Amino acid sequence: MQNKLLNPLALLFGLKNYFSQVISILLLSIWIHFIWITPIFALFLLAYKIISYFTYRYSILDNQLLIKHGIFFKKEIHMPYEKIQNIHRKQWFFLKPFNLEEVIVDNASHADSNIDLVAVNENVAQMLEHKRLIANNDIAEDISNKAKDDNHNKFDAQYNISNHSMNLFAATSFRGLFGIFILCEFYQRYSFAISSKYKDEVFNYLGSKGIIIVIIEFLVLLIIAFIVSYVSIWIQYYRFTLTKKDGYLTFSRGLLKQETVKIKTNRIQSINFTQNIIRRLFKITTVKITIISDQKENTNTKDPAIIPVLNAKKLYPITNQFFDNLPKEEPKIFGKRNYSIWLFIRNSSWILLMPLPLLLNGTSWLAMFIFIEVILLGLVIFNGFYRHCHNGVRLIKNDVLVIENCRLFNRHLHFIDWHRIQSITLRESIWMQKKNLVHLKISERRGDASGEIVAKYINLDVARSIYNWYQNQ
Repeated sequence: MQNKLLNPLALLFGLKNYFSQVISILLLSIWIHFIWITPIFALFLLAYKIISYFTYRYSILDNQLLIKHGIFFKKEIHMPYEKIQNIHRKQWFFLKPFNLEEVIVDNASHADSNIDLVAVNENVAQMLEHKRLIANNDIAEDISNKAKDDNHNKFDAQYNISNHSMNLFAATSFRGLFGIFILCEFYQRYSFAISSKYKDEVFNYLGSKGIIIVIIEFLVLLIIAFIVSYVSIWIQYYRFTLTKKDGYLTFSRGLLKQETVKIKTNRIQSINFTQNIIRRLFKITTVKITIISDQKENTNTKDPAIIPVLNAKKLYPITNQFFDNLPKEEPKIFGKRNYSIWLFIRNSSWILLMPLPLLLNGTSWLAMFIFIEVILLGLVIFNGFYRHCHNGVRLIKNDVLVIENCRLFNRHLHFIDWHRIQSITLRESIWMQKKNLVHLKISERRGDASGEIVAKYINLDVARSIYNWYQNQ
């Protein structure tokens, strides 16, 4: 398979960027009073994308995947099959009738060296996987396993999400709440671009309403955000399936866009059991992993949720079927210090300053200001106690480090093997020295860069024992 063009439907994937670029130029041309620039730019950009399509060629050779592209500057990407880290398959609903899909091949290097085959036949990913097995000397084992499974697939372990679990997972998500937070952050950063006339009208409208009406309107906004979040999670994780076979984890998900990712287990950097505060109350956990991938991948692919929801009773029995380095039950965490409660409260007390702008609009906002301050104060104090309860470290099996931490009411329990740790750092201030407290920071590979896992304000002696363990291994 040499010098192959992508399917013409690949041009559809460029329309999103095309229209966004044309709209940007249109707005700019209106601002500088040169409207005639827009049609010229639109035609030039359309011609450029069409020519780019015809100059993009891919070849599946015996020992490498070869990509040639470029109009003015020709470029070639040579990717040996043994260097392939992950093969991601994404199939939009409009590609399925044509047996087409998007195939992303990455080698955990810089983004320019990774390959995105936007619209190719479904057998392309299978061919690349077969070539990778040959290059890594896994083909003999793969053939023997296929001979055993002529009539049906046999997996070492398998997980399928049920409708009940899916409803529970979607209903306990904070995604809608974070969407509102992002809108507030966006307003805070770019409010200067909004006319003061419109801002005054909004504040006057809210000021003319009673506090009960404002609270009701905010609750309606929360309900709408929750419904949008619920539907989006169902679309994203529809028919989620995880399987383990021959040292590979494969998960697939999605309604409008079905994604399939195959990951070799020895390339997993760490395992993360995560719970927001609502899921903590319902005793359900989401299992994520950190893998090596390229920087073009989003967070859901760099840190994929391989098991969206598990009950506490089933958590360790099921996860032990997929991973060999996990304990049989919840490990007891060490290193907590009661003094850290005050430190966590102090560090988040800046949130109490956020409602101050309300007082700039007159005393009519005083009741609203006090109401919000009381709520925020309660959250700050609760956050201090909650982070203290979920903070510490533990060694298990003499080669696996467990780190528990909490951020934004999300509890994380990390499991990382000794040989996956890039470095361990102990950090302390002169004030922390007096209390025998220290921050323990673990560096690991995440995506195409490094990531950090930090346990804050833990006991110095416990942290030093972890540090000495890492050095002496």
